[in-house]
Amino acid sequence: MELSNRENLLNIFRGKPTNRILWIADLTYWRDSQIMKGTLPDEYLGIDGFLKLHKDLGVVPYYIYALDEEKPDGMSVHQIGSPGRPYNGVFRYSFEGVDIETIRNGDTIETIFHYKEKTFVQKKVYLPQSFCYAFIQYPFQKIEDLRYLRKIYEKCIFRPHYSDYLDIAEKWGDEGIPIAPLPRSPLSALIVDWMGIEAFSYGQMDDPDEIQKTIDCIDEVNDQAFQIIIQSPAEIFHFCDNLSGANYSSFFPRYAADYYIRRFLQLHQDGKKAAVHIDGSCKGFLHQVAETGADALEALTPDPVGDVLVEDLRKESQSENIILWGGIPAVMFTPFFTQKDLIKQTNRVIEQWQRNPRFIAGSADQIPPDADLDSLRLVSELLNHERRFDS
Repeated sequence: MELSNRENLLNIFRGKPTNRILWIADLTYWRDSQIMKGTLPDEYLGIDGFLKLHKDLGVVPYYIYALDEEKPDGMSVHQIGSPGRPYNGVFRYSFEGVDIETIRNGDTIETIFHYKEKTFVQKKVYLPQSFCYAFIQYPFQKIEDLRYLRKIYEKCIFRPHYSDYLDIAEKWGDEGIPIAPLPRSPLSALIVDWMGIEAFSYGQMDDPDEIQKTIDCIDEVNDQAFQIIIQSPAEIFHFCDNLSGANYSSFFPRYAADYYIRRFLQLHQDGKKAAVHIDGSCKGFLHQVAETGADALEALTPDPVGDVLVEDLRKESQSENIILWGGIPAVMFTPFFTQKDLIKQTNRVIEQWQRNPRFIAGSADQIPPDADLDSLRLVSELLNHERRFDS
Protein backbone atom coordinates (compact mmCIF):
# COMPACT_ATOMS: atom_id res chain seq x y z
CA MET A 1 0.00 0.00 0.00
CA GLU A 2 1.29 3.43 -0.94
CA LEU A 3 2.00 5.65 2.06
CA SER A 4 1.80 9.45 1.95
CA ASN A 5 4.80 11.69 2.48
CA ARG A 6 3.53 12.51 5.94
CA GLU A 7 3.04 8.85 6.87
CA ASN A 8 6.47 7.88 5.56
CA LEU A 9 8.18 10.70 7.45
CA LEU A 10 6.40 9.82 10.69
CA ASN A 11 7.13 6.13 10.18
CA ILE A 12 10.87 6.53 9.75
CA PHE A 13 11.07 8.55 12.99
CA ARG A 14 8.84 6.06 14.79
CA GLY A 15 11.01 3.15 13.66
CA LYS A 16 8.28 1.72 11.42
CA PRO A 17 8.63 0.55 7.79
CA THR A 18 8.53 3.03 4.92
CA ASN A 19 7.79 2.08 1.33
CA ARG A 20 10.09 4.48 -0.50
CA ILE A 21 12.99 6.82 -0.05
CA LEU A 22 11.90 10.33 0.91
CA TRP A 23 13.25 13.29 -1.07
CA ILE A 24 13.38 16.39 1.16
CA ALA A 25 15.03 19.62 0.04
CA ASP A 26 15.15 22.94 1.89
CA LEU A 27 13.66 25.44 -0.58
CA THR A 28 13.48 28.40 1.82
CA TYR A 29 16.72 30.09 0.71
CA TRP A 30 15.82 29.82 -2.98
CA ARG A 31 12.27 31.03 -2.30
CA ASP A 32 13.37 33.98 -0.14
CA SER A 33 15.97 35.08 -2.70
CA GLN A 34 13.30 35.18 -5.39
CA ILE A 35 11.08 37.29 -3.12
CA MET A 36 13.98 39.71 -2.58
CA LYS A 37 14.54 39.93 -6.34
CA GLY A 38 10.84 40.28 -7.03
CA THR A 39 10.92 37.26 -9.34
CA LEU A 40 8.97 34.66 -7.38
CA PRO A 41 5.83 33.74 -9.35
CA ASP A 42 2.63 34.71 -7.57
CA GLU A 43 1.54 31.07 -7.52
CA TYR A 44 4.40 30.31 -5.09
CA LEU A 45 3.69 33.10 -2.59
CA GLY A 46 2.38 32.37 0.88
CA ILE A 47 1.98 29.04 2.67
CA ASP A 48 -0.26 27.64 -0.07
CA GLY A 49 2.21 28.75 -2.73
CA PHE A 50 5.13 27.25 -0.81
CA LEU A 51 3.30 23.92 -0.80
CA LYS A 52 2.63 24.21 -4.55
CA LEU A 53 6.34 24.82 -5.16
CA HIS A 54 7.21 21.59 -3.36
CA LYS A 55 4.54 19.61 -5.18
CA ASP A 56 5.63 20.97 -8.57
CA LEU A 57 9.20 19.87 -7.85
CA GLY A 58 8.28 16.52 -6.29
CA VAL A 59 9.85 17.50 -2.96
CA VAL A 60 8.48 16.82 0.53
CA PRO A 61 7.75 20.08 2.43
CA TYR A 62 9.20 20.03 5.94
CA TYR A 63 10.68 23.37 6.96
CA ILE A 64 9.89 27.05 6.85
CA TYR A 65 11.61 30.06 8.40
CA ALA A 66 9.02 32.79 8.01
CA LEU A 67 5.49 33.50 6.84
CA ASP A 68 6.31 35.71 3.87
CA GLU A 69 2.78 37.09 3.48
CA GLU A 70 2.86 38.67 6.94
CA LYS A 71 4.78 41.65 8.30
CA PRO A 72 7.87 41.01 10.47
CA ASP A 73 6.87 40.58 14.09
CA GLY A 74 8.77 39.00 16.96
CA MET A 75 12.13 37.32 17.28
CA SER A 76 13.28 34.39 15.15
CA VAL A 77 15.07 31.38 16.61
CA HIS A 78 17.13 31.41 13.40
CA GLN A 79 18.15 35.09 13.26
CA ILE A 80 18.49 34.94 9.49
CA GLY A 81 16.43 37.95 8.46
CA SER A 82 13.97 36.15 6.21
CA PRO A 83 11.12 38.18 4.73
CA GLY A 84 7.96 38.08 6.79
CA ARG A 85 7.01 36.98 10.29
CA PRO A 86 9.30 34.38 11.89
CA TYR A 87 8.01 30.83 12.19
CA ASN A 88 9.21 29.42 15.51
CA GLY A 89 7.10 26.28 15.47
CA VAL A 90 5.18 25.93 18.72
CA PHE A 91 6.41 28.90 20.75
CA ARG A 92 7.16 32.59 20.66
CA TYR A 93 9.81 34.27 22.74
CA SER A 94 11.07 37.71 23.68
CA PHE A 95 13.49 39.41 26.05
CA GLU A 96 10.97 41.32 28.10
CA GLY A 97 12.14 44.49 29.76
CA VAL A 98 15.28 44.62 27.60
CA ASP A 99 15.47 47.63 25.30
CA ILE A 100 16.30 46.22 21.85
CA GLU A 101 16.81 48.78 19.11
CA THR A 102 17.16 48.05 15.39
CA ILE A 103 18.84 50.55 13.07
CA ARG A 104 19.07 50.09 9.31
CA ASN A 105 21.70 52.05 7.45
CA GLY A 106 21.94 51.04 3.82
CA ASP A 107 22.95 47.37 3.70
CA THR A 108 23.88 47.29 7.40
CA ILE A 109 21.55 46.31 10.23
CA GLU A 110 22.48 47.09 13.81
CA THR A 111 20.64 45.34 16.62
CA ILE A 112 21.45 47.16 19.85
CA PHE A 113 20.81 45.56 23.25
CA HIS A 114 20.56 48.18 25.99
CA TYR A 115 20.95 46.84 29.51
CA LYS A 116 21.19 49.44 32.24
CA GLU A 117 24.35 51.45 31.54
CA LYS A 118 25.74 48.96 28.99
CA THR A 119 25.14 48.71 25.25
CA PHE A 120 25.89 45.66 23.11
CA VAL A 121 25.76 45.88 19.33
CA GLN A 122 25.26 43.19 16.75
CA LYS A 123 26.04 44.25 13.17
CA LYS A 124 25.11 42.40 10.03
CA VAL A 125 25.62 43.43 6.44
CA TYR A 126 23.49 42.38 3.50
CA LEU A 127 25.35 40.58 0.74
CA PRO A 128 23.39 41.17 -2.48
CA GLN A 129 25.30 38.55 -4.43
CA SER A 130 24.14 35.82 -2.05
CA PHE A 131 20.85 37.32 -0.76
CA CYS A 132 21.76 36.90 2.89
CA TYR A 133 23.29 38.71 5.86
CA ALA A 134 26.77 38.23 7.32
CA PHE A 135 27.87 39.08 10.84
CA ILE A 136 30.47 41.81 10.98
CA GLN A 137 30.22 42.35 14.74
CA TYR A 138 29.01 40.09 17.52
CA PRO A 139 27.50 41.81 20.57
CA PHE A 140 29.66 40.09 23.21
CA GLN A 141 33.41 40.10 22.63
CA LYS A 142 34.72 40.52 26.18
CA ILE A 143 34.48 37.62 28.58
CA GLU A 144 33.70 39.97 31.47
CA ASP A 145 30.55 41.13 29.64
CA LEU A 146 28.96 37.70 29.73
CA ARG A 147 27.46 38.53 33.11
CA TYR A 148 25.28 41.05 31.25
CA LEU A 149 24.28 38.44 28.67
CA ARG A 150 23.11 36.27 31.55
CA LYS A 151 21.04 39.18 32.86
CA ILE A 152 19.49 39.59 29.40
CA TYR A 153 18.67 35.86 29.25
CA GLU A 154 16.99 36.07 32.62
CA LYS A 155 14.48 38.36 30.88
CA CYS A 156 13.73 35.78 28.19
CA ILE A 157 10.13 34.56 28.14
CA PHE A 158 8.81 31.65 26.07
CA ARG A 159 5.07 31.37 25.46
CA PRO A 160 3.01 28.64 23.77
CA HIS A 161 1.99 29.47 20.22
CA TYR A 162 0.57 26.48 18.39
CA SER A 163 -1.59 28.19 15.77
CA ASP A 164 1.11 28.60 13.09
CA TYR A 165 2.13 24.95 13.36
CA LEU A 166 -1.47 23.72 13.29
CA ASP A 167 -2.46 25.96 10.36
CA ILE A 168 0.50 24.87 8.23
CA ALA A 169 0.09 21.20 9.14
CA GLU A 170 -3.56 21.35 8.09
CA LYS A 171 -2.74 23.03 4.78
CA TRP A 172 0.08 20.63 3.96
CA GLY A 173 -2.00 17.62 4.91
CA ASP A 174 -0.47 14.37 3.69
CA GLU A 175 2.19 16.15 1.63
CA GLY A 176 4.58 16.82 4.53
CA ILE A 177 5.14 17.95 8.11
CA PRO A 178 6.14 21.46 9.28
CA ILE A 179 8.98 20.34 11.56
CA ALA A 180 9.21 22.66 14.56
CA PRO A 181 12.49 24.31 15.59
CA LEU A 182 13.90 23.99 19.09
CA PRO A 183 15.68 26.91 20.77
CA ARG A 184 19.39 26.96 20.08
CA SER A 185 21.45 24.88 22.46
CA PRO A 186 23.62 26.99 24.79
CA LEU A 187 26.88 26.22 22.97
CA SER A 188 25.45 27.07 19.57
CA ALA A 189 23.73 30.19 20.90
CA LEU A 190 27.05 31.56 22.16
CA ILE A 191 28.93 30.75 18.96
CA VAL A 192 26.26 31.56 16.36
CA ASP A 193 24.33 34.45 17.91
CA TRP A 194 26.33 36.17 20.63
CA MET A 195 30.12 35.75 20.46
CA GLY A 196 31.28 34.13 17.24
CA ILE A 197 33.75 31.26 17.12
CA GLU A 198 36.88 33.37 17.72
CA ALA A 199 35.71 35.17 20.87
CA PHE A 200 34.21 31.95 22.24
CA SER A 201 37.45 30.02 21.63
CA TYR A 202 39.54 32.58 23.47
CA GLY A 203 36.90 33.02 26.18
CA GLN A 204 36.71 29.35 27.13
CA MET A 205 40.50 29.34 27.48
CA ASP A 206 40.76 32.60 29.41
CA ASP A 207 37.83 32.14 31.78
CA PRO A 208 36.07 28.77 31.45
CA ASP A 209 34.00 29.46 34.56
CA GLU A 210 32.32 32.47 32.93
CA ILE A 211 31.59 30.42 29.82
CA GLN A 212 30.13 27.59 31.90
CA LYS A 213 27.97 29.97 33.95
CA THR A 214 26.55 31.37 30.71
CA ILE A 215 26.01 27.90 29.23
CA ASP A 216 24.13 26.92 32.40
CA CYS A 217 22.05 30.10 32.32
CA ILE A 218 20.88 29.58 28.72
CA ASP A 219 20.18 25.92 29.50
CA GLU A 220 17.96 26.89 32.43
CA VAL A 221 16.07 29.47 30.35
CA ASN A 222 15.48 26.85 27.62
CA ASP A 223 13.58 24.77 30.19
CA GLN A 224 10.62 27.08 29.55
CA ALA A 225 10.63 26.22 25.87
CA PHE A 226 10.89 22.47 26.42
CA GLN A 227 7.94 22.49 28.80
CA ILE A 228 5.92 24.05 25.96
CA ILE A 229 7.40 21.67 23.38
CA ILE A 230 6.59 18.42 25.19
CA GLN A 231 2.96 19.53 25.63
CA SER A 232 2.62 20.71 22.03
CA PRO A 233 0.81 18.96 19.15
CA ALA A 234 4.07 18.65 17.16
CA GLU A 235 5.91 15.32 17.09
CA ILE A 236 9.09 15.99 15.09
CA PHE A 237 11.49 18.78 16.06
CA HIS A 238 14.76 20.19 14.90
CA PHE A 239 17.92 21.27 16.75
CA CYS A 240 18.75 24.26 14.52
CA ASP A 241 22.32 24.47 15.82
CA ASN A 242 24.21 24.44 12.49
CA LEU A 243 26.84 22.08 13.83
CA SER A 244 30.11 21.39 12.04
CA GLY A 245 32.95 19.14 13.13
CA ALA A 246 35.44 21.84 12.15
CA ASN A 247 34.11 24.20 14.83
CA TYR A 248 32.42 21.95 17.38
CA SER A 249 34.35 18.67 17.67
CA SER A 250 36.56 19.80 20.55
CA PHE A 251 33.82 21.79 22.32
CA PHE A 252 30.90 19.37 21.99
CA PRO A 253 31.91 16.82 24.68
CA ARG A 254 32.38 19.50 27.33
CA TYR A 255 29.69 22.03 26.51
CA ALA A 256 26.94 20.25 24.58
CA ALA A 257 26.86 16.45 24.94
CA ASP A 258 25.12 16.38 28.33
CA TYR A 259 22.61 18.99 27.15
CA TYR A 260 21.71 16.91 24.11
CA ILE A 261 21.46 13.69 26.13
CA ARG A 262 19.13 15.31 28.65
CA ARG A 263 16.97 17.04 26.05
CA PHE A 264 16.58 13.90 23.94
CA LEU A 265 15.53 11.95 27.03
CA GLN A 266 13.01 14.68 27.79
CA LEU A 267 11.64 14.62 24.24
CA HIS A 268 11.49 10.83 24.02
CA GLN A 269 9.65 10.48 27.33
CA ASP A 270 6.77 12.41 25.75
CA GLY A 271 6.89 10.70 22.36
CA LYS A 272 8.71 13.52 20.58
CA LYS A 273 11.51 13.03 18.04
CA ALA A 274 14.20 15.39 16.78
CA ALA A 275 16.83 15.79 14.10
CA VAL A 276 20.14 17.60 14.62
CA HIS A 277 21.21 20.02 11.90
CA ILE A 278 24.82 19.22 10.92
CA ASP A 279 25.52 21.22 7.78
CA GLY A 280 29.32 21.32 7.96
CA SER A 281 32.18 18.85 8.21
CA CYS A 282 31.29 15.35 9.42
CA LYS A 283 34.51 13.41 9.90
CA GLY A 284 35.12 12.35 13.49
CA PHE A 285 32.04 14.24 14.67
CA LEU A 286 28.88 12.41 13.65
CA HIS A 287 29.31 9.72 16.29
CA GLN A 288 29.57 12.37 19.03
CA VAL A 289 26.07 13.59 18.21
CA ALA A 290 24.67 10.11 17.53
CA GLU A 291 25.75 8.95 20.98
CA THR A 292 23.48 11.53 22.64
CA GLY A 293 20.36 9.64 21.59
CA ALA A 294 19.63 11.79 18.54
CA ASP A 295 16.94 10.43 16.23
CA ALA A 296 18.41 11.85 13.02
CA LEU A 297 21.50 13.63 11.70
CA GLU A 298 20.22 16.12 9.16
CA ALA A 299 21.69 18.17 6.27
CA LEU A 300 24.68 15.82 5.99
CA THR A 301 27.01 17.13 3.30
CA PRO A 302 29.29 14.42 1.85
CA ASP A 303 31.74 14.58 -1.01
CA PRO A 304 32.17 16.05 -3.57
CA VAL A 305 31.60 19.04 -1.28
CA GLY A 306 32.03 17.65 2.25
CA ASP A 307 34.79 15.71 3.96
CA VAL A 308 33.20 12.22 4.06
CA LEU A 309 32.15 9.84 1.30
CA VAL A 310 28.40 9.27 1.22
CA GLU A 311 29.25 5.58 1.56
CA ASP A 312 31.03 6.32 4.87
CA LEU A 313 28.33 8.41 6.58
CA ARG A 314 26.91 5.38 8.39
CA LYS A 315 30.37 4.32 9.55
CA GLU A 316 31.11 7.83 10.81
CA SER A 317 27.87 7.84 12.82
CA GLN A 318 28.78 4.48 14.38
CA SER A 319 25.06 3.67 14.45
CA GLU A 320 22.93 1.36 12.33
CA ASN A 321 19.70 2.75 13.75
CA ILE A 322 20.07 6.52 13.53
CA ILE A 323 18.43 8.26 10.56
CA LEU A 324 20.94 9.73 8.12
CA TRP A 325 19.39 12.69 6.31
CA GLY A 326 21.11 14.43 3.41
CA GLY A 327 23.63 13.13 0.92
CA ILE A 328 23.09 15.48 -2.04
CA PRO A 329 25.07 18.73 -1.66
CA ALA A 330 22.83 21.65 -2.64
CA VAL A 331 25.53 23.25 -4.79
CA MET A 332 25.13 20.28 -7.15
CA PHE A 333 21.89 21.89 -8.35
CA THR A 334 23.83 24.89 -9.69
CA PRO A 335 25.85 25.26 -12.93
CA PHE A 336 29.02 24.22 -11.07
CA PHE A 337 28.01 20.57 -11.53
CA THR A 338 26.73 18.65 -14.51
CA GLN A 339 23.58 16.60 -14.78
CA LYS A 340 25.80 13.53 -14.99
CA ASP A 341 27.38 14.47 -11.62
CA LEU A 342 23.93 14.83 -10.04
CA ILE A 343 22.67 11.51 -11.39
CA LYS A 344 25.77 9.75 -10.09
CA GLN A 345 25.38 11.30 -6.63
CA THR A 346 21.68 10.43 -6.47
CA ASN A 347 22.41 6.82 -7.38
CA ARG A 348 24.99 6.65 -4.60
CA VAL A 349 22.35 7.88 -2.12
CA ILE A 350 19.86 5.30 -3.40
CA GLU A 351 22.45 2.57 -2.88
CA GLN A 352 22.92 3.61 0.75
CA TRP A 353 19.16 3.60 1.31
CA GLN A 354 18.94 0.12 -0.18
CA ARG A 355 21.58 -1.06 2.30
CA ASN A 356 19.87 0.58 5.27
CA PRO A 357 16.45 2.25 4.75
CA ARG A 358 16.97 4.57 7.72
CA PHE A 359 18.15 7.16 5.23
CA ILE A 360 16.36 10.27 3.93
CA ALA A 361 17.59 11.78 0.67
CA GLY A 362 18.07 15.46 1.42
CA SER A 363 19.67 18.55 -0.01
CA ALA A 364 22.68 19.55 2.02
CA ASP A 365 22.02 22.26 2.91
CA GLN A 366 19.68 24.88 1.40
CA ILE A 367 18.90 25.04 -2.31
CA PRO A 368 20.80 28.18 -3.45
CA PRO A 369 19.39 31.16 -5.38
CA ASP A 370 21.04 30.14 -8.67
CA ALA A 371 19.79 26.56 -8.58
CA ASP A 372 18.28 24.96 -11.67
CA LEU A 373 14.86 23.73 -10.57
CA ASP A 374 14.81 21.17 -13.37
CA SER A 375 17.68 19.46 -11.54
CA LEU A 376 15.44 19.02 -8.50
CA ARG A 377 12.78 17.50 -10.73
CA LEU A 378 15.39 15.13 -12.14
CA VAL A 379 16.29 13.90 -8.66
CA SER A 380 12.58 13.48 -7.90
CA GLU A 381 12.18 11.29 -10.98
CA LEU A 382 15.22 9.17 -10.09
CA LEU A 383 14.08 8.63 -6.50
CA ASN A 384 10.49 7.92 -7.45
CA HIS A 385 11.65 4.79 -9.24
CA GLU A 386 12.79 3.42 -5.88
CA ARG A 387 9.59 2.29 -4.14
CA ARG A 388 8.66 -0.53 -1.83
CA PHE A 389 5.09 -1.61 -1.29
CA ASP A 390 5.65 -4.37 1.26
CA SER A 391 4.80 -2.28 4.32
